[in-house]
Amino acid sequence: MKRINEAISEKYPAFTKGQRVLAAYVSDHCDKAAFMSSFELADAAGVSQSTVMRFAVALGYNGYGAFQEAMQFELKNRLTTLSRFETTEGDPNDRSLFEGIAAADAMNIKKMADLNSVDAIRNLCTRLTFSSKIYVYGQGYASAAAQYLCCYLRMVLQNVCNVNLMGIEPLTAISDIDSGDLLLIMSFPTHLEGTKKMAAYARYREACVATISESSGSEIADFSDINLVSEYGDFGRNGTLAPLISLCGSIISLLARNDEKAQKKLRLAEEAACFVLQES
Repeated sequence: MKRINEAISEKYPAFTKGQRVLAAYVSDHCDKAAFMSSFELADAAGVSQSTVMRFAVALGYNGYGAFQEAMQFELKNRLTTLSRFETTEGDPNDRSLFEGIAAADAMNIKKMADLNSVDAIRNLCTRLTFSSKIYVYGQGYASAAAQYLCCYLRMVLQNVCNVNLMGIEPLTAISDIDSGDLLLIMSFPTHLEGTKKMAAYARYREACVATISESSGSEIADFSDINLVSEYGDFGRNGTLAPLISLCGSIISLLARNDEKAQKKLRLAEEAACFVLQES
C-alpha cells in the first residue's frame, strides 16, 4: 500500500487550491483525519465534501473508504521514538519519559499479538522443525532481531544460518538453498530490491519462504508461503524492535514447548550462563 505522503508528493503539482489545503491538513493531522468521515474531514480542513472525494480519487484510491484505510495504515509508520518523546515533552520527570516509552512498546506488542494467529506461528514452527537448512535474514535494523532469533534457534535446531553474518552479498549467501530448506526474512518498508530478489530466488529453488513484515499485504509478503506481522514503528529512524523481538521469543517458546530435547538444551544454556557468573 502506498504511503500517503508519497502519494501526495507525486500528485501535488496537479492539485487544485482546495486539494492543496486538504493535503496540508492530512499531512499535519493524519492521526485525526484517519478516523473522520468525509464530511467531518471536509469541515475540519475548511473545504467541500466533494473536494475530499475528488482528492481521494486524485491520489489513486478507489473512493473515500480506500483513502481512509490508507490513512489508518499511515499511522503505523508514525509511532516512532520521536513521537513518544513528544508525548512527554515539558515533563521534567525522567520516570514519566521511560514509562511513556514502555507503554508505547507494550501497546505495539499487544497489537502484534492481535495481528497474528497462533496457527500461523505453529505452522512456521512446524516448517522450521522439518527444514533441512534454515536461512534467517533481517533487512536493515531487523538484522538485530535476526541475530537474536538465530542464537536461540541454534540451541534447538540444526543447520541454522544467519545470512547477515556471512560477510557476503545476501543473495550469494543463499545460492545453495534448495527444496526442503527454509528462508525466513524480516523486512519492513522500504523493502529493498535485493531482499525481494532473495525471496524470489528461494521460491524459484522451491524452498519454503517465511516472512515477518508490516502487513499481510506487504511487498515482501507476496513472495511468502507463511507471513507473520509485526508492528514496527519506523525502522531505521527512531523505530522500535520490541514487537519483533517479542514475536521471535514466541516462536522459540512454541518450538521448545513440546520438545524435551529443546527444553533440555535451553536449561543447560541457562545453567552454563549461571556458572560463568558464579566463577567471575
